[in-house]
Amino acid sequence: MDKYKLMKISILSILVCLLTLGSCKTESKDSKVDEEISKAEMEGSLKTMTGEFIYADSAAVFQTKNAIYGVVINEMAEELIANVRDMNPDPYASFDVTLKVKIENNTQEDAWPKVVKIQNIIKVEQSQDDQSLRLSK
Repeated sequence: MDKYKLMKISILSILVCLLTLGSCKTESKDSKVDEEISKAEMEGSLKTMTGEFIYADSAAVFQTKNAIYGVVINEMAEELIANVRDMNPDPYASFDVTLKVKIENNTQEDAWPKVVKIQNIIKVEQSQDDQSLRLSK
């Protein structure tokens, strides 16, 4: 009986250790993204980012591999919107873009926590997978 209890305790301890290590790995990925965003914010620097852009009903969203941002509608955002409308007038179409942006905290309630201010448009093309940010019509 004592051997079985000892074996159960050992197996349980190993499982707890594995679960703890697994959760740390996920946490470090999230903290890496947060650290990257914080670093760009603190430096007040511009960051070149690639992702998907969609514009509908006076709101724009920019999605990267790691995060989703609201887009501040400034002169450069209006230029990007005009470019994408020329490429595809469908108001629900998404576009693959590379932009130079400044990441900021969003001051509006009930909105994305972070926003990007577009400073430069580097590349714009029709999204090959037009479903990832697609809004229902």
